[in-house]
Amino acid sequence: MGIQTLDEEKALSRFQGLIKSEHWLATYIKDLLSAHDLSAGIDFGTAEQLLSAEKDQFDKDLAVARRMLRVYGKQVTGEAQAAQAG
Repeated sequence: MGIQTLDEEKALSRFQGLIKSEHWLATYIKDLLSAHDLSAGIDFGTAEQLLSAEKDQFDKDLAVARRMLRVYGKQVTGEAQAAQAG
C-alpha cells in the first residue's frame, strides 16, 4: 500500500477551508505561522509549547462543556424532544 498524497490544489483548498473553520487545528496553525513570522523561523520546542497551550485550552473548554451538560443536559434534551413532537 503506497503513501497517499494530495495534489497541491486539493491540499491548498483543504487548508483554506481549515483556516476558515473554528477547529482547534486552525488556531494552532495560525499560532505557528505567527511565531514563525515573529522570529523568522520556528523550532520544535516552540511548536510543542504552542500545541501544549492549545491542548490546555481544549481541556478547559471540555471541562466547561461537561459542566454545562451536567447542569443543563435534561433541559436541553427536553426542549429537543418537545421541538420534535411539536
